[in-house]
Amino acid sequence: MNKEKFIKELEKVTGLDNGKCIIINSILESNYIVGKKNREKIMCDVMEQLEMSREEAEKIYEFVMSILGNGIKDKLRHPFGTQD
Repeated sequence: MNKEKFIKELEKVTGLDNGKCIIINSILESNYIVGKKNREKIMCDVMEQLEMSREEAEKIYEFVMSILGNGIKDKLRHPFGTQD
């Protein structure tokens, strides 16, 4: 899944505008995704940069993980499919 497709999917799932989704994407790119400490760091960055509550940041994190998980599952199911 490329960056634009990820941002579009994030917009659709969360209902946030494009600008906020781009900020979330940049936060994810600057942090490792795996690990409890990294989860906390990502959620704190989302709360700080987008001025959200902890609950909202946690929902956003869960949406992001489901989008990435679905992308990985699709890649495992169809390893020789298109690379977008």
